[in-house]
Amino acid sequence: MIPAYLSFRQVKDLDLWRSGVGVVTIFLFTVILTGPGCVLLGLQSGKQTNTHAEDIINRIQAFNGQISTSKGTGELTLIQGGRKEKYKIIWAAQSPNRVRMTLLMSGHPVETIASTGQWVTFASHTGAHEPHSAVSKDPDLDSYINIPLRLSELVSLLLGKVPKRPFDRAWILPEKPNTVFASQSFSSEIQECLTNETGIPTRYRVLDKKMNLILGIWYSQFFKRDNFILPGVITIKDGNQRIMKIALNDIIPNIHIKESVFRLTGS
Repeated sequence: MIPAYLSFRQVKDLDLWRSGVGVVTIFLFTVILTGPGCVLLGLQSGKQTNTHAEDIINRIQAFNGQISTSKGTGELTLIQGGRKEKYKIIWAAQSPNRVRMTLLMSGHPVETIASTGQWVTFASHTGAHEPHSAVSKDPDLDSYINIPLRLSELVSLLLGKVPKRPFDRAWILPEKPNTVFASQSFSSEIQECLTNETGIPTRYRVLDKKMNLILGIWYSQFFKRDNFILPGVITIKDGNQRIMKIALNDIIPNIHIKESVFRLTGS
């Protein structure tokens, strides 16, 4: 049985990772916008930036920044339309792009994904497919979990962090004092970060120029472990309402992990 995050697209498409995914930037010289998106894009495209907002974004990106590795167990739930699949997970992760995560169903291993930082390998424990490997430091996982998330961002989540995407301007709207917006020059994407009253990030979203959701991450059920404040549940959602929920039931931060853990035999 191939789990849902692999069955959405054929595993053989892994070969596409070898060529990478190009990014096309379209310059719009005349745009007519109305509503709140106009305000956001006006700040995004201009030179205005708010030093206080930049400081907040930097603190959000530094949240749990002292965690470099983690091991743990939990649950992973995939929801698309009326279909829902739930797996137990065991993982080991190391910043920025090393991970080994095994999905289990009814106590039996189903699938393992492993990344050495140079190679990514998918291996089936049910005989559904042969192990497949591809050269990639930070592949886009959209083709495999149907969520626009990069592998390094998945690692960040397993370390209890907020994904880092570049920005060169940030701002706060008066009517949303707890929400910070940021963007990168020549990009149509807008980042939105929401914190609670203590400054802990509770929501991170990536929006398009029309303020539609591209990727959203919600953090909840925080708990303390080794002086770190960690999210117990992380919910990832895209604009098509595809959802991946990760419950970090038992996580050990900054534990030593042998390099061999991230390698799987077979190709």
